[in-house]
Amino acid sequence: MTSDPHDKPAPQAGVNDLPARLRRRRRPIIIGVAGDSGSGKSTYTQGLEWLLGPELVSQVSLDGYHAEDRATRRASGRSPLDPEANHLERAGTDLERLSRGEATRIPIYDHEDGVFRDARVYQPTPIILVEGLHTLYPALRSMLDVAVYVDTATEVKREWKMRRDTRERGYKGAEAEAEIARRAHQYERWIADQEQHAEVILRIHPSELGKLAIGRLSADVPDSFYHLELIVAPGGDDQRSLFLPVDLNSMTREQAMPFMLAIVPSQYQARTVNVLHVDGHMAPAGLETLTQSICAFAGLDAPAGGSGIEWPATVRFAQMLVAWPVINRISAIAAGD
Repeated sequence: MTSDPHDKPAPQAGVNDLPARLRRRRRPIIIGVAGDSGSGKSTYTQGLEWLLGPELVSQVSLDGYHAEDRATRRASGRSPLDPEANHLERAGTDLERLSRGEATRIPIYDHEDGVFRDARVYQPTPIILVEGLHTLYPALRSMLDVAVYVDTATEVKREWKMRRDTRERGYKGAEAEAEIARRAHQYERWIADQEQHAEVILRIHPSELGKLAIGRLSADVPDSFYHLELIVAPGGDDQRSLFLPVDLNSMTREQAMPFMLAIVPSQYQARTVNVLHVDGHMAPAGLETLTQSICAFAGLDAPAGGSGIEWPATVRFAQMLVAWPVINRISAIAAGD
């Protein structure tokens, strides 16, 4: 019998019961996400929360462990990027409690007005996303099951940080500009080296489609188009395939939508890695197929509707790209219990 090429692949044995296996675990799986302020750490990891749902995934922000609030920092001149300006040992102690499945009081920093709020009791979920500037520092690293680093190009980060800080965090334009300039060297000093400890690295650059054009790029490139590099250590050859449909007929249409996808095996920081390059327009049908395939792998119901935020298709696609290797790693950990 000839199989229909449109049929969905049958779930691989032992991988399609991820939610049940996660609920049976005695301790949560802790995923650490590090990167600079304004780099998109939260945005690009929200695909995990969107896919798995709030019953399985919750997030802890390390910003609550800043040693000073915004007004105090203005007076002292200290920067939250300085690890000494954070209570990292206390964060490590709290994370250790969470790793044992114990309810823990987590301090809260309110970015809207730059003050600390009352700590809240945090009940661990099967998966905990720990996100912050120093998540891959030694005080926390040993308790992480998966380490992710987000590395965003300076020009993109500046644009995002200006928009966020002036619209959501109460900064004046000139004040936000000055803060960005002041922190420029601090990133290299205190944050960037964490990348070497990450299992999954996401790099975000301005779109580079113009470099691939013959002569001049004749298609519009919206501001939401970025060049994404997803860097991961290769796994075994027994992993289930994940297919992405690409409409090759677009190359013969007058209004072709630009899209680039490349997988490049590489040697990076004395490690063997695979680098997935993505740039341009992600067709909604391709995004839907990718989401459905990830859900089929994990035994998840495809999320209905959005999470309250309607991301552009390119951002949602990037979220799925980040979610895929992390879910693979989560599945392997859960299967080993």
